[in-house]
Amino acid sequence: MGKRPSQPVWTAAQVALVYDNYGYDVEPGPSSPPRSSSPSWGVLFNLTNAIAGASIIYIPHAMAEGGFLPVLGLLFLCGGLTLYAMNILVILGHHHHARSFEDLAQLAFGVPGYLAVCFFQFTFSFGANCSYLLVIADTLPVVLGRLCKMHFAHGEPVPSSQTPWYLRLATDRYICVTFVTFVVLLPICIHRSFASLEKFAGLSVVSVVFCTGVVLFECVFHKDEYVADSRGFMYDYIEVHTDIFPALGTIAFAYVCQHQTFLVYNTMFPATPRAFADVSRIGVAVSVVLICALSIPGYLLFLHATRSDIFLNFTDLSDKLIQVCRLLTAVNMILTYPQEFMVARHTVQRLVDLRHARRSVVDLFQEQAKPINRRAAWHDPIDEDLPTPSPLPPSSELSTHAHVLVTLFLLASTLLISIADRRLGDVTSLTGSFSAVALAFVLPAACHLKLQVPIKERGQWKDRIFPWFTITFGTIVFFVSTTTTILAIHRRHTSALP
Repeated sequence: MGKRPSQPVWTAAQVALVYDNYGYDVEPGPSSPPRSSSPSWGVLFNLTNAIAGASIIYIPHAMAEGGFLPVLGLLFLCGGLTLYAMNILVILGHHHHARSFEDLAQLAFGVPGYLAVCFFQFTFSFGANCSYLLVIADTLPVVLGRLCKMHFAHGEPVPSSQTPWYLRLATDRYICVTFVTFVVLLPICIHRSFASLEKFAGLSVVSVVFCTGVVLFECVFHKDEYVADSRGFMYDYIEVHTDIFPALGTIAFAYVCQHQTFLVYNTMFPATPRAFADVSRIGVAVSVVLICALSIPGYLLFLHATRSDIFLNFTDLSDKLIQVCRLLTAVNMILTYPQEFMVARHTVQRLVDLRHARRSVVDLFQEQAKPINRRAAWHDPIDEDLPTPSPLPPSSELSTHAHVLVTLFLLASTLLISIADRRLGDVTSLTGSFSAVALAFVLPAACHLKLQVPIKERGQWKDRIFPWFTITFGTIVFFVSTTTTILAIHRRHTSALP
């Protein structure tokens, strides 16, 4: 039996990254993009849609709850914190070879960190999808009823004896949302790759831009047609209102995208922190501009009477522009739903196979400390017959049977909850206060403080002061906002009882 000729452990082509405590990097040469990669514009659409895609319509109501000027300031603050959190996750993942938020949390805090991120990722994405189906159920039947000139009572279409059977079914909110869930959303959600959603994200962003333009147009040219009940200049525009913390939960609900950061980042080519930083700055800036451009005129039109879905305030069913916006809002929810759904399914599938979470933190640190980056390593024909360690199976590699079962279960669960509870504001405030705040502010800053970046890249401001400010802000908001939101929901339910 012949002996293989000796060869170095790593060939020159295999050395993709050498990392030590001082962060020395050897960048790889050009290689072909992976099969499911996204160009920069696709990543930009995914990020913008994750922030301002569907949740933008909730912000005017947050201004009515928390006060115009205070909420406006919080929008800019949370935008900056969101940009910081996304980029620090990518930077830490790059240095510590972590490919997901939950893996990064496990490196920092062990299995409890892994489970904490999984829990908050799932509860937020699940709650967000319930709210999206609620908006679809509130919107599509109204638009269809208006197009077919049906009679309306209490804002909902009422079929007559002459109404065709198919129109009766289409304008029934429960049948309508069920049809959309299984006929429209299921074929989209069955996709495994996050990169396949970029085309839907682009359409969603375009619809948001159109709706923002319509609300701005109504405020500038038709403001006199809307009679807002003013409670005085100070209350309407300056003062902090009593529901500022539930409003902050809604803001966090809109801004949170940290749970999608790695799913988006892993579709980039090249996937580098610097490239992601460039795209994320543009994405956050565009999102903040869109949110302000819709929420400011939306609030100015209706002041404290602004509802949780801004388009529910426009009661003139003959206004064709508003009807188009309602239709686009429903389409926007349909296009945004798959993004959150993929995160929820990703989390469930990671929890199904707990081999990753059961591994010791020491083993994980030893593996992550290896100086070769297996994700970016080039293929060398000389090593074809050398055994390679099998990586942990990503969620996208579960069997087709399990993939379909998890998809159907999550779709049916969000559908049932959206049918059972019609209070949209309660869903967004509670989900935002509890899950979104933890994902957006607390956990990224905690991972930053625990893991840190290489010594040569550390700075007093960006690696000490800023993460401590973020985690303090997030922790206070988490407890106070969740408590006040639960009390507010209880108060509303109690007052509604006879």
